[in-house]
This record gives sequence, C-alpha cells and structure tokens, in this order.
Amino acid sequence: MPHLLEFFKGSARRLGVFYPNHYLVAVFRDPSVAARAASAVIDSGFDSSEVAWADGKEVIELDTKETGIVGIPMQAVSRLFSTEQLFADHDLEHARNGAGFLVVHCGADPLKDAAWKIIEAESPLDARYYSRGGIEHLAGDLFTD
Repeated sequence: MPHLLEFFKGSARRLGVFYPNHYLVAVFRDPSVAARAASAVIDSGFDSSEVAWADGKEVIELDTKETGIVGIPMQAVSRLFSTEQLFADHDLEHARNGAGFLVVHCGADPLKDAAWKIIEAESPLDARYYSRGGIEHLAGDLFTD
C-alpha cells in the first residue's frame, strides 16, 4: 500500500487545512485494526490504489510535511470557527497516542456507503467523509471522546 504522501497524490489540503476531498478517514485505537479494515475493504472489491492505512507516526509526518507557512493562518481561522482543523488536531492527538488510520478514496456516495459498511464493523474511534459540500461524521465525536 502507498504511503500517505503518495496516496493523496501530493496534497490533502485545501486552503492550507487538511481536507482530502472524496476520502473516508477512520481512526482506530490500534494500527493492526486499521490494517485489517484496509484488507477487508480491498477484499470487498476496492482497488488497492484507493485504500491506505498508516500508523500514527506516518500521520504526524504527513502533517509536518504538508503544513506550510501559508497554512498556519488558515488553520487558526479554521480552529476559531470549529471546522476542519479541529478534526485534524484531534486526529493528531490520536496519532501521538499510537492510533492507526485508514483512508479510502470514494468518489461517489455508493462507494462511501460500501466502504463505511465494512469499516464500521471494526468500531473506529472516529470516522468522517470529506465531500465537496462538507464533512460527514460517521463515528466518534470531537467534543466527547
């Protein structure tokens, strides 16, 4: 499976804030569960080039490489309005605590629904889908977990 920098084909940011359009992102307490869920998604028919999993260290590395001087002001604005950057901050905290991450490219709702049905069975801590119109929360709650 590709590393996250390669998987997002260069950038997973929009206006300096983490926003991988048409991707489902799920966070698991244990990286081995993320790997198992990734295998299950691929076994269901998703192309392996559309699925990636990573441990927390790789997620922190992605954030470090992707955050530039231009993104810092936009991240602050996003935090102020409790939007995308708050979720990225929350994911980074999970990453620091050793979580595993699964990312699936889903260009259409039927693909997102199919992937989510498989991923949901593994009880992710958090999961969300980044669509063109907004973020759909599938599991977890930023303000309570």
